[in-house]
Parts: sequence; structure tokens; C-alpha cells
Amino acid sequence: MNSSVCCFSGYRPEKMPADMPEGSPAFCEMQQRLRRAILRTSDGGCRHFLCGMSRGFDIWAAEAVLGLMREGFHIDLWAAIAFPGMQEYWEPEWKQRYHAVLAQADRVFPLYSRYQPDCYTARDRFLVEQSGTCICFFDGTPGGTAYTVGLARRRGLPVINLADPQLSLFETNFAAKGSTL
Repeated sequence: MNSSVCCFSGYRPEKMPADMPEGSPAFCEMQQRLRRAILRTSDGGCRHFLCGMSRGFDIWAAEAVLGLMREGFHIDLWAAIAFPGMQEYWEPEWKQRYHAVLAQADRVFPLYSRYQPDCYTARDRFLVEQSGTCICFFDGTPGGTAYTVGLARRRGLPVINLADPQLSLFETNFAAKGSTL
């Protein structure tokens, strides 16, 4: 467990809640919670943010890290890619965002040279094995995020779940006391 590394895990856009399309008020609120979680984790000593580079939450999280870096925060972005070309069949907008994020990553970890049946699961294991904290968006839906969050919990990593209503309650109470996350 590396306390200076935090990984991200979350859904692709089509698995996000129906009331949370990109640009919606709910999405913007999630982005604000993501930003606060990154800053809080950074305040706790985390400097490296490890992204699995999938469409949706992974790319949104990477873009948030890059935005904070541009603001002068001393953090960096690491990218773990299952295999080169994993983005080839994505929509053009997501391909563009993938390439923009990858070009700005401080470190890139290509795990396989080409597609393998278990490459995404191996990437998810790599994310958790390299990290001391996990920031996620997980609402209980089965799939890769469930696997990653479960693995992080089994390994004892603190998991900051942005989909957890209790977290929202905590943030509201914390902010009401004059503090920021």
C-alpha cells in the first residue's frame, strides 16, 4: 500500500445515474465533490493520482487532477492503460479527451502490449495494488467498478465514494461548520 498514490474507479457514461448526464447540475455537483476529494487526499499526503483511462469517471477524474495541477497544486497524474489502442472504438470526443489526458500524464503504465481477455481486470488490480486510497463513484452496480472497489476494501484502502449519500451528508455538515474538504 503506497500512501502517496490514490487511484480512481467509476462508471462509464452510460452506467452513470440517469439524472447525471455530463453538464447537468447533478454532474457538476459530483465534479465538485471529486475536486474536494482530490484536495483532501492531497492534504493527507497523496501526490500521485492513478487513473485507469476508461471513458467516463476515469477521464473526468484525470481532467480534474490536470485542472488542479494547472492551478498550481503539487500533484501529478499517472495513467494505467490496459493496452495501447484501448480507445480505438470509442466516440471521437472520448478519443480526443483520452489523448489529451494521456499526453499530459506524468507517468504512463501500459500493462499489456495488445488486448488480452483479462487486461481490464489486471488494470483494476494494478490500480489498487499501487495505491493507498481509492476515490470512486460506485452505487452498487455490478461490473469493473464493483470489482475494483471490493478489492480496495479487502486490501484495507480508504475508499472515498462520491456516490454515497452519507458522504454528501458529511460534506454538507462539514462545510456548514466553516471548513472545506
